Amino acid sequence: MTKQLSIVLTATILPNAIRTEYSDFMLRRAAYLKAIDFYQEYSDVYFLENSAYDLASDVDFFKYKNVHIRKFSPSKFYAKGKGYQEFEMLDSWLNTEKLVPSRWIKISGRYLVSDFDKVFAECLNENKYNLIIEQKLLSGRGALTDVFYVTSEFYKRCFLGIYQFSDDATDIFIEHVVYETLQNSDEFRLFREIPMVTGISGSTGLALDITLKRKLKREIRNFLYRFNNKYRIV
Repeated sequence: MTKQLSIVLTATILPNAIRTEYSDFMLRRAAYLKAIDFYQEYSDVYFLENSAYDLASDVDFFKYKNVHIRKFSPSKFYAKGKGYQEFEMLDSWLNTEKLVPSRWIKISGRYLVSDFDKVFAECLNENKYNLIIEQKLLSGRGALTDVFYVTSEFYKRCFLGIYQFSDDATDIFIEHVVYETLQNSDEFRLFREIPMVTGISGSTGLALDITLKRKLKREIRNFLYRFNNKYRIV
């Protein structure tokens, strides 16, 4: 397994989905730029953006040599939701990128992972599993797709096209589709410690603060990892 590991940030500066409360494009733009500045310290970054925003004219996105800006057209399926459009864009990127990185960490582009040193090191040294991805904390039949590690080979073989089965309007979210896709797979595991994601939720507009309740739930989840590093059927 190659030691090279890239970072993929997904972005929609001008919101183009239902159930989106965090819609101020200037605040979103600032959050994406902050994330780019943060993650480019670790590795090459692929910044994927799929809105009507004139990204080519915004010089602030083009100041880093190791940040690769990739622009995609807005999705034609607005009502399908954010997850549908995000995985649709990931598919397009993998199908059009000339030199696709062999493995990468995908992060929802406005989020910062406060313990990213640990997360990056864990993914960098992974040599057994093709995917590291979280489940909803303690309950729920759903994956957490805001942060995950994946090889391009696995994504193309298992995830390519699955976005077509998600539809936020009918409460079938991409998190459900990914979760069900993995039920018979032995090629993935959970993170050793669930990543601490901070930022503003696009769906609720609320801050993802590191609260005491969130810390306690994380400690319980991290303890359970000792007994089961796969998804718990609930």
